[in-house]
Amino acid sequence: MEWNETLNQVNIRTCLLGLLIFILLFWFLRRPKKFKCTPGPWGWPLLGNIPQLAMMKLPSYEAITEMGHRYGPVFSFKVFNQLFVVLQDFDHTKEALDQHQLSGRPEFEISQLTNPGKGVLSAYGSPWIELRKFSSTKLRSLGMGKNTFEQQIASEAAYLLQEIRKKGAQSFDPKKILGNAVANVICFLVFGSRFEYNDVRFTGLIKAIGNSIENSGIAGVVQFLPIVSKLTFLPVVKKHIENDKAFQRMLRNLLRDHAEGYQFGVARDYTDAFRDAIEVKAQKGEQTALNSTSLFYSVSELFAAGTETMTTTFRWALLYMIAYPDIQSRVQQEMDRVVGRNRLPRWLDKPSLPYTEAVLCEIQRVAIVPLGLPHKCLQDTTVAGYHIPEGAIILINMWHILHDPNEWTNPMAFRPDRFLDSDGKFVRPEKFIPFGLGRRVCLGKHLAKMELFIIFSSLLHQFTFKTPEGADVSFKSHEGLTHSPQPFEVIAIPRE
Repeated sequence: MEWNETLNQVNIRTCLLGLLIFILLFWFLRRPKKFKCTPGPWGWPLLGNIPQLAMMKLPSYEAITEMGHRYGPVFSFKVFNQLFVVLQDFDHTKEALDQHQLSGRPEFEISQLTNPGKGVLSAYGSPWIELRKFSSTKLRSLGMGKNTFEQQIASEAAYLLQEIRKKGAQSFDPKKILGNAVANVICFLVFGSRFEYNDVRFTGLIKAIGNSIENSGIAGVVQFLPIVSKLTFLPVVKKHIENDKAFQRMLRNLLRDHAEGYQFGVARDYTDAFRDAIEVKAQKGEQTALNSTSLFYSVSELFAAGTETMTTTFRWALLYMIAYPDIQSRVQQEMDRVVGRNRLPRWLDKPSLPYTEAVLCEIQRVAIVPLGLPHKCLQDTTVAGYHIPEGAIILINMWHILHDPNEWTNPMAFRPDRFLDSDGKFVRPEKFIPFGLGRRVCLGKHLAKMELFIIFSSLLHQFTFKTPEGADVSFKSHEGLTHSPQPFEVIAIPRE
């Protein structure tokens, strides 16, 4: 009797609990939803979508692009417990990157071991706003992107041409020599001077930057492990840390040497201007993000970002020129007609060289950093009506934006003419965004545009580049922080 009563009570409670759960589920499913969750694949417990990504056996940007074809231009996936939201069309990217909520940078555990996010590219919040405003203002005042800085780029281009002439008829890998020229442009901006290509301090710095960047892609997945800071014994983590520390050690030595000539109020370069600002803030007793730590990491990030991306773009440029000799010849014919053979091209010549500019834009389109630098959602927001939670990491699929068949005819083909109108005039489409959009748009885009034009046009004005006899041209790439070509060699034939 007692047993039956107890059983009945349990059954009643079970029924009531089941009814309550049913009502709650019914209410949840039928309630009006103000915002939708981003679509995406179901994840595995603990691992998230790592198994699906691994089974696709594709570079990360290609795997993500394939996911986008299934789930749409705004979708999400997880790596371990970290939510990633991918934007892979122009309109939604523009909507997102105009928002303050999406202007943060993620604090990847492995990066925190060597860079605590104090630099102008990695900081976020009010420190980043102050660093960005200061850096943007000072770089402009130092002549970045203006005609006054053209002389320094042209001077470095002349050194580069001289080094190439020394190669004679021998084939060579252009990576090192291009990297030297690009790094020296950054050196002038940061230190107010350049280095000889055989200076051991300079060669050591360039090597350290290359090693650090090359390993960053290998360490990418490991970055999302919550306990990665405890896994320094793993070879991939250990190598990443060693490379970063080697680069930072070299840079600290250069900054120490540079400080010996520092005089308050006499800013020779970005570093001096930064030190001046630190002194002024200290004298006023103001709280500021400008200090010796943020100076070091800002200079470090300017070097790493500016050197690798530009060097990679120039390597792709030469690779496409040897693969498409007719396009190379057409650029040279345009320069011969406009510039002549008695001087090198100048920045002011650019409006009169539409085909040359079109070729440079097409190179940037095909050589884009596929996923760019990630953003972080600082507080809940929406994009395209989808809910983006605080803490989500935002990936901009630049590869798809610049290869979207809905926007670019035959996007996998190398066709500079897509940037010309029917009259042969240069046209820059709104959706051509190699330097990004919004609050985090590339800080050095004006310098990069000038550097690309002056060095590329100088190279083709003075040389015709060919592939060595019997060598094949390959467009296979290495996926790291950038999307770089595999090693290749060229022969530089002087033009009369």
